[in-house]
Amino acid sequence: MTGTRPDSLPILLEDGSRLDWLEAEYATEVRVRRGQASIRHRLSRAPTLKRMVEDRTAAWAVEVRCPKTLLARVETSSDDHQTVRWSPDDVDGDIFILPGLLAVTDTVLDRSDLSVIWKEAGELRTPCGWWLAKGDTSRANTLMDSLLTFRRDETLKGGRMAIDPDTSGGNLRFIVRVAPDVFDAAKSSRTLQVAALVGVCGMFPRWLDNDEEPLAAELKNRLKAACPDVVLWDDPSDSSYDPAFIATLLEPFHVGLAERDVEHE
Repeated sequence: MTGTRPDSLPILLEDGSRLDWLEAEYATEVRVRRGQASIRHRLSRAPTLKRMVEDRTAAWAVEVRCPKTLLARVETSSDDHQTVRWSPDDVDGDIFILPGLLAVTDTVLDRSDLSVIWKEAGELRTPCGWWLAKGDTSRANTLMDSLLTFRRDETLKGGRMAIDPDTSGGNLRFIVRVAPDVFDAAKSSRTLQVAALVGVCGMFPRWLDNDEEPLAAELKNRLKAACPDVVLWDDPSDSSYDPAFIATLLEPFHVGLAERDVEHE
């Protein structure tokens, strides 16, 4: 018997949209922080795939993609709990996390727990690099990733930052220009990042002046969920809009504490 083509092999999808496996299920949990994501892989009723992980013919895998910078990197692990990291210098705009189970050697796939559609197939030889299971794609951007881009500005004096709106990419973002002496700290210090966010929130009344801006609708939903009585930037009946309160509703300060993991939605 001849083997099947590499483009016609079984794959287990988290969304259940394929019927290659009788009962197997694959699920993931993704938690993101600025510059990293933690992924938990879970297989159930999938003895063939579990054996492949145990005998190291397959490994848990996470692909990190940033289309704007062409970043595309796959990291593998024998542990079903993975953490992947990326440098702020390597990403810009949307970041995507694609988890799954990857064949790491050429191997013949056991058909014992596959569905009947594969019973009459020829030898199922999975090449190295074949995705045996794939999870749902998650966006790995925190709110600050989506809103702010930090750039070194040699013209600024020490300790200073300035903020400019940017619509060049089609969506409203804010460029935070930072003096050279604090630029490296601004990329890693949550306190400095929240301080920049306070400045950005001070610009909302001018730049988020209508609900047709997608960012405005998303921010309003988040803010109202966090504090139903919050005064927003476009409230005509109240002039007590507070950028600092808005910023720390979105991203609270965590002084002296490790940054909290936030479950990615």
